[in-house]
Amino acid sequence: MTLDRFAHAVAQTLAAERLEGWEPTDEHVAALNALVREQVSFADYFATFRVRHPPAQRPRRRPGLRRAAPYLIPGTTLLRNQFGAGSAEMLADLEFVATAGRMALWLCRPVDETELDGLDVRVLHRQLFADVYAWAGAYRTTELRRGDQGFAWVSTIESEMTRVRDVAGSVAAAGADYDDARLAYELARLYADFNQLHPFREGNGRTGALLLHGVAARCGRSLDLSGVQRARWYAAAADSMPFRRDGRASHRPFLYLLLGAISE
Repeated sequence: MTLDRFAHAVAQTLAAERLEGWEPTDEHVAALNALVREQVSFADYFATFRVRHPPAQRPRRRPGLRRAAPYLIPGTTLLRNQFGAGSAEMLADLEFVATAGRMALWLCRPVDETELDGLDVRVLHRQLFADVYAWAGAYRTTELRRGDQGFAWVSTIESEMTRVRDVAGSVAAAGADYDDARLAYELARLYADFNQLHPFREGNGRTGALLLHGVAARCGRSLDLSGVQRARWYAAAADSMPFRRDGRASHRPFLYLLLGAISE
């Protein structure tokens, strides 16, 4: 494994996590570099930051929140988590550290064109979030909205994600013959469709980024998202959404962002 692969894995992990709002410190970056170079184990890497969060008190229930919610700690708006985190700040800090470590390690793996795990978002989501959520790798079972945006109906996720995986496989198989513009188009279409579905309760952005890296690598390309600004990425995500939940997402908002990110 070359130094370039290590550097690329860390840089793209930081880029994907920053798109989700992480502001890593120099210590975070140094820890990730040590992890991918196998100077520390994942357990030791994570323990360095976990120890800074003492066990949290059980979150206080908010009045009126009595209906059972499968993903939430009862009576709160906080996601059930493996850390025992009782605050959004603690959960976010530990989630970023854990998923960054798992993503960096995944991106260091040599590309094996015969295995399909890198194109199955359930495998990718489990890789990233198994330390965080018990339901990692499982499609969501509740409807989901983000502000004014309503994502795909739960009843359609399984069949639509099968289609997305088939498309990812087709692009990965043929993409070595595509020029950059064609590959950017295919990746933009793939990500726009995935984003519209938002198949997981949490962690769709990082999972989708890992999918793009996996497809690009199988096409003999590298993807560099370091230069993509968070505001532009979120604007593209919003602009790509159809007016109706059963409409078709638009690839155009992502096209130029991804075209500028492709390299040999």
